[in-house]
Amino acid sequence: MHTTDITNREQLNTIMDPEGPTAMIDLWADWCGPCRAMAPHFEAVAEHLTDEPIEFYKLDTQTYAELAASFGVRSLPTVVLVHEGEILDVLIGSKSGQELAKKAEWLLSKARGEGFFDRLIGRKKSN
Repeated sequence: MHTTDITNREQLNTIMDPEGPTAMIDLWADWCGPCRAMAPHFEAVAEHLTDEPIEFYKLDTQTYAELAASFGVRSLPTVVLVHEGEILDVLIGSKSGQELAKKAEWLLSKARGEGFFDRLIGRKKSN
């Protein structure tokens, strides 16, 4: 697996810390059909970007309802995009692999420190 399950408050606090990882968090439940349909796409994007500075997490909203409540989720699946402890975007509803990959690349550009103009013309920031 290229995703990590969030199972406790300490993990969540680490992700949401300003020094925490750039991350995509999939909030899901076993009873949710669209969640199950999206799961392989989320895993495929995580696998594709395994060597990039982005982490992929899954949070079972049924088993860990108290943790999920911190996000105020009203619909499943929901994917939360986090960078430097801030939620930059929230995707509600099942997304295709292409949609998830596009959002992951956008989030990666934030992690790499690329500005809007750089992203617009496809220029990568050199380190």
